[in-house]
Amino acid sequence: MKSIVLLLVLAFTASPALAFHIGPATPAAGHGQVELGGGYFFYQAELDDADIEQNRPYLQVGYGMGIEKEPRWEVYLRGGAADLRDEANFDSEYQPFGGVGLKGAFYDGSHFGWGMAVQGDYFADFESAGIDIRHLWEVELGFPFQGRLGPFILYLSPVFYHTQMKAENSFGSEMKMTEDGNFGGFGGFGLDLGPVRFEAEAQYKSDWSAGGFLSVRF
Repeated sequence: MKSIVLLLVLAFTASPALAFHIGPATPAAGHGQVELGGGYFFYQAELDDADIEQNRPYLQVGYGMGIEKEPRWEVYLRGGAADLRDEANFDSEYQPFGGVGLKGAFYDGSHFGWGMAVQGDYFADFESAGIDIRHLWEVELGFPFQGRLGPFILYLSPVFYHTQMKAENSFGSEMKMTEDGNFGGFGGFGLDLGPVRFEAEAQYKSDWSAGGFLSVRF
């Protein structure tokens, strides 16, 4: 009985609080343009006295939608790989993931704008220390406010999120888990140089996370 309890505790502390780079309200891709990019996001979280870390390199392709002379919107697909480890003995190798998102501006002035971003990601199974993490997915919703001065973009936003997964130990015991909290924030810096844009972003949910994203549009 003690072994089962211990494994369930390990499963719970292996629960990752997921998040990804979101960016400013105005997407990089213009109307009818394609965006290709790559990024890296380092995530860490504190869950029940456990420190969780993930490394997430990924590629992204997006398409600019909307009407000419109106604020831009973009739909995008994302794919990559992520590991998962905690401060105890859970240490899973990289596993694939995929995601989809939509973002755009409700208002995009020459110096100020605001909009919405919604995205979701689904991860393959993680396994370590006799624990399987399965059906791991997350959705995020943000409302970025941005300021622009020439090629420089500064943005800040609240974010609402939900993450859940199932954990199963070697005895076949299974439990559904969700991340603590549903509200956080993020902010970042963008440099838009014609067809190339670079973005760096920091987020706070249960702990600090950060990443960078470089894209080209054509």
